[in-house]
Amino acid sequence: MKILIAEDERKVGIFIKNALEEAGFVVDNVITLSDLLTTIKTNKYDALILDRLLQGDDSLNEINTIRQLQPNIKILVLSALSDVEDKVEGLTEGADDYLGKPFHVSELIARIRAITRRGATTASIKKDVITYKDLKINLSSQRVFRGDKRIDLTGKEFRILCLLSRHPGQVFSKTQILDQVWDLNHYPGSNVVEVSIANLRLKIDKDFEKQLIHNKRGVGYWFGES
Repeated sequence: MKILIAEDERKVGIFIKNALEEAGFVVDNVITLSDLLTTIKTNKYDALILDRLLQGDDSLNEINTIRQLQPNIKILVLSALSDVEDKVEGLTEGADDYLGKPFHVSELIARIRAITRRGATTASIKKDVITYKDLKINLSSQRVFRGDKRIDLTGKEFRILCLLSRHPGQVFSKTQILDQVWDLNHYPGSNVVEVSIANLRLKIDKDFEKQLIHNKRGVGYWFGES
């Protein structure tokens, strides 16, 4: 899941970013409204954590513009203005949630997960078929298609693809993949994950403009459009 943070207090923004990344999210940061609007014009996000006052500007005034650029994005407003009237105003202006400062990061993460579950854009799973954009994975026959191209995978490559594609945007560490695909039959020092994912990326992404399998350096691997 991909999150954008718009927070002009750099230390707060970095703190939130680190916490979300530890929880498995892919995260970007901006500090001004102009940077925010520029970024969401060119990058797709599942959720936006929006500080209400960005360098003196009331960000609630831009929610309609944000919705026009990304209709499905979920918006959580953070603000030191946390009276009931302020929260009602934020929700009335189109925010999906409103959290007052100071806050507990565990609550922030829980709220992000809650709002992104409400009609979130994810891979659909119907009749044993996972569909994401032009990729289709038949769980029964273990056949994979991207567009009209059939892609032949090994058993382990297929299991890795299923694991990642069921959770678009979520970063899986090497240890998590070993645990869920190999059941830890291979020791953590092995490069079997790196080799398998390198081969999988060649098969899934090589002949296509949009890459679906990504490496977050030092953290792990995730599936989705960047």
